[in-house]
Amino acid sequence: MKSTVQPPLLAQRLLKWYAGKAELEDIQGDLDEVYGLNLEDTGKLNSDLKYWIQVLSLLFSYGLKKRKSKAAYSPFYQKNSFAMIKNYFKIAIRNFSKHKLFTSLNILGLALGMSICLLALSISVAIYQTDSWQENKDRIFQINTHIADVESDRTFGSTFNAMGTHLKEQYPFIENTVTIKDNFNPEVNHHGNLLNFHGYYTDQSFLDIFSFKLVKGDQKTALKLPSSIVITEKVAQKLFRDEDPIGKTLLTDYGALSVTGVLENPKQTHFYFEVLTSLENHPAVIASNLDNDWFNHSRNYVYALLDNSDSEPLFAEALDQITARAATFNPDREVALEYINLDGVVPRWNISQAIGIGWDHPTMIFFLVIGLLVLLPAVFNYTNMSIARALKRSKEIGIRKVVGAEKIQIKAQFIVETIILSVLALFGSLLILYPMKREFLSMVLAAEVLNTDPSFVQILTFLFFSILVGILAGIFPAQYFARLNPIQTLKGEIKNGKSNVSGFKKGLFVFQFFLSLVFVIGVLAIARQHTYVVNNNHGFLSENILSVPFEGMDRQIAINELQKHPDVKALTTSSNLPGLFLGSTIDATSNQLDTIGVNEVFIGDDFIENMNMELVWGESQSLSQSNKNEELVLVNEQFIQAMKVFNVQKDTLQFSLADGTNCRIVGILKDFNFEPLSELINPLMMRYSVENSQYALLAVSSTNIKRTISELEDIWQGIDQQISFRATFLDDEIEDAYYFLRVQIKFFSVLSALAITISCLGLLGMVSYTTENRTKEIAVRKIMGATNSSLYYLLTKDFIKLILIAALIAIPVSYVFYDKLFLYFLIRYGTGLGFIEIFVSILFLFLVGIVSIYWQTSKVTKANPATKLRYE
Repeated sequence: MKSTVQPPLLAQRLLKWYAGKAELEDIQGDLDEVYGLNLEDTGKLNSDLKYWIQVLSLLFSYGLKKRKSKAAYSPFYQKNSFAMIKNYFKIAIRNFSKHKLFTSLNILGLALGMSICLLALSISVAIYQTDSWQENKDRIFQINTHIADVESDRTFGSTFNAMGTHLKEQYPFIENTVTIKDNFNPEVNHHGNLLNFHGYYTDQSFLDIFSFKLVKGDQKTALKLPSSIVITEKVAQKLFRDEDPIGKTLLTDYGALSVTGVLENPKQTHFYFEVLTSLENHPAVIASNLDNDWFNHSRNYVYALLDNSDSEPLFAEALDQITARAATFNPDREVALEYINLDGVVPRWNISQAIGIGWDHPTMIFFLVIGLLVLLPAVFNYTNMSIARALKRSKEIGIRKVVGAEKIQIKAQFIVETIILSVLALFGSLLILYPMKREFLSMVLAAEVLNTDPSFVQILTFLFFSILVGILAGIFPAQYFARLNPIQTLKGEIKNGKSNVSGFKKGLFVFQFFLSLVFVIGVLAIARQHTYVVNNNHGFLSENILSVPFEGMDRQIAINELQKHPDVKALTTSSNLPGLFLGSTIDATSNQLDTIGVNEVFIGDDFIENMNMELVWGESQSLSQSNKNEELVLVNEQFIQAMKVFNVQKDTLQFSLADGTNCRIVGILKDFNFEPLSELINPLMMRYSVENSQYALLAVSSTNIKRTISELEDIWQGIDQQISFRATFLDDEIEDAYYFLRVQIKFFSVLSALAITISCLGLLGMVSYTTENRTKEIAVRKIMGATNSSLYYLLTKDFIKLILIAALIAIPVSYVFYDKLFLYFLIRYGTGLGFIEIFVSILFLFLVGIVSIYWQTSKVTKANPATKLRYE
């Protein structure tokens, strides 16, 4: 009886590896036969040992070496010659034309899936080319500062105020340095209209070191004078249109500044600015000499230009020396100075207070992952439909194997087919990409500095990506078909060992609809948060409240005149609009030692009453009775909780501010969100001051609001015609503060549309193939009396079950991701994920799935059975 025990597998693989292309069938057969005889006579251990000895002797035999030599020079053994690859292309094109429906579905699905990935790649390529155009990029370095103390351990993109001057004066190999401060945000009074711009404080070195070109003005002197301001072409067009801006004076809240240069619009750079002015205008520079400040580093950026690129080791040594110097000024902190080359500044990784645009690696990785999640269903569609067509292609594979095709040639055929499909899909995805890119970049802050126009590098990246997608999409079908038994395939049996391909297909199908449902739930969840934040009362009145910025107007006169209008039912003032972000904070203490940061808001008469805010203790009317010795204030509950940590035994209603002001609490506000719901409720203090108020808040009641606003503007112009009147409703301002929610809704809507479309394409393909293969069965059932509804149930029940499984998996995953993670960080005080969003999403998904199934199955169920039987 022949033994079923196999020879040592490792020895077999060693022999096969060593033989390479040489034929081993006869040798392998003899070895196996001898092994079987030895097994019956001497047992397994001795048989294995003798088998190893025989294999090792063959490795040094002349006969095997001769076989290897002949196989290496055989002109008939090239597995994938150029002619064979050319043949692969011909077969692929024939298959595409023969199966037009499946080809179209695959190309469309891959095109949709690749579009998000191409968008991410397009932006990534542009980011990695940031500042690569700068002429001196190899010699320019940004200085970063790593600081570790008891509170944090972070690396900052900024550095000490004294750094720029010290480097330039002490180290001769440094050709030049430039210092930049990024909080220059002038408000320009242009013909009575107030326009806001973003820019930097810097000096003439900025234009000397970097390659930004002036289209008007003197490149060498534009920033030498303190009163100078350099504007971009975009700003020049906005302010002066076709006039020459050089020499014109801009009236700003920083004083009068003279335009000395017009700069090309910044492009493909990590800097983001519209205007530049002299560093001497910075308040800190005016107030004190910063050349010896080795402690403060906030918002101070320094770049060094070396005399040549070989000086980098000297620069590293210099920073080590300066680190030791800075450490003496920071005894309670660990300080380390670092540097990075200009073209490596972005994308960043974990850099705090970075200047310019915040392109960072985590955001890019997240974006690419999202793109891949959308692409995966399209890849799965191809895999599913390729395996579903196994019955029709199995005979082709069997015949090719019988006539001598090897596994690698079968694999190459399918890989080539998917690569061709992927490249064809690339052209389709480009048609989707460019309108999508315009819409996406319009939602991204400062995206105009990115140059995402088609370039050689970008096109090469897209092509490489499409080939990679083709390989990934085709690798599983290729492996599957290459392992098929040729005898079974010719008989029509396509079982492949013990593998369960149908289970794998079902898993891919479930994943597609799981992903679609997660995205749909995300759209509805974010949309619900947006509805909640703009329509609900968050602790103050916002409806029919008109906000009017004073803009330098005499506040008391404006208040007196505006409140005379009959439609103005109440009027108060505030330094900040409730519901918007707060920027003003001050330190407060009750024990003269420990301090807490407090949000500070100045308010006018009847602010609490007019805004319908709730006091849990005290009153607000006495705020105006403050005197020089003690100021009366209102605080929120969070302020009281924060003060409890000081454990002060004396009067807890008294505290002092960092500027020495003594305060007494006369009222406690119930905690509410003065800032948007995305921000934590922080300690808040309200102080009475009409002069420090920036806005008049008018409660209006009118049947013709346009006429009311026009009449209020006439009153305003009657006070001062030089100051423009701007009025907006508070609830509109609050809605604008949640712009990021609208961006998220758009983003998730696009993802959902793509994922659902791709999933439905896959569903359509699977249903189409299933019904096509069951044409004869359906015809027979109809002749036997089956109704259309029973046939529809028969064809759809398995797909409905899979969609149901996807829903059951998606519900807990969506709840954890959205309710516990995503929505919490997006809107800390939102409503979270609710039952309605989940129910509507599932209903929508089932509706889409059923419609897709019905559209295809109805053709078969309603067809004449006699025709179908004749066809069969």
